[in-house]
Amino acid sequence: KEVSDGVYAWLANGDTSKNNPTNRGSIAAWAWGFHRCVDYLVTDRNVDARHIASVGHSRNGKTALLAAAFDERIALAIPHQAGCGGTAPSRGKIGESVQRINSAFPHWFNAQFKQFNEATERLPIDQNCLAALCAPRPVLFSNAQEDQWANPSGQFEVLQAADPVYRFLGVEGLAAKELPPLRHLVDSRLGYYIREGKHSMTAGDWEVFMNFADRQWGKPTK
Repeated sequence: KEVSDGVYAWLANGDTSKNNPTNRGSIAAWAWGFHRCVDYLVTDRNVDARHIASVGHSRNGKTALLAAAFDERIALAIPHQAGCGGTAPSRGKIGESVQRINSAFPHWFNAQFKQFNEATERLPIDQNCLAALCAPRPVLFSNAQEDQWANPSGQFEVLQAADPVYRFLGVEGLAAKELPPLRHLVDSRLGYYIREGKHSMTAGDWEVFMNFADRQWGKPTK
């Protein structure tokens, strides 16, 4: 399956040679959409342009992290239960694999990613590099205990591997040395949270997101 419609078809202006699945994926297009939303938000006088966050669940969590990595106007990122191709390591052995994600959702990533389906050890980078691109801005990885498909423990390892970049830039990275207990928010610049439950975004999750933002930005004044 190749998805060639939408924004990529528009950008190609009818030239099919410019709409090549080897050179793009849907998640990148969705992140581009995030950036266009930011274009508007920074012009709105009712919005504090210094405090724009990208938040997303599952595939939109992957998108939220990618959007933040490539746009410094996004001051905080919360990729929620993003898993493989987002916040979990591509070389991970738990949950969704590179081969599985490229088979089930072949349009999400460019065709070059598929050459690593059965050889993730050959990948020159992993998702810690994407998280590190957000440095020194705050990033929260949030998870659910029963959502092992998203590899919550592997996501913690990704944060650990991104931590040195934050510290190199003179800010605190990940404060925790090991996985925290359930419902305990690690609210350092690189944050982590895991709760009971499955693959979902709940009202309780949003409370955690807001608490993390308050910790990083300070509580808003009336």
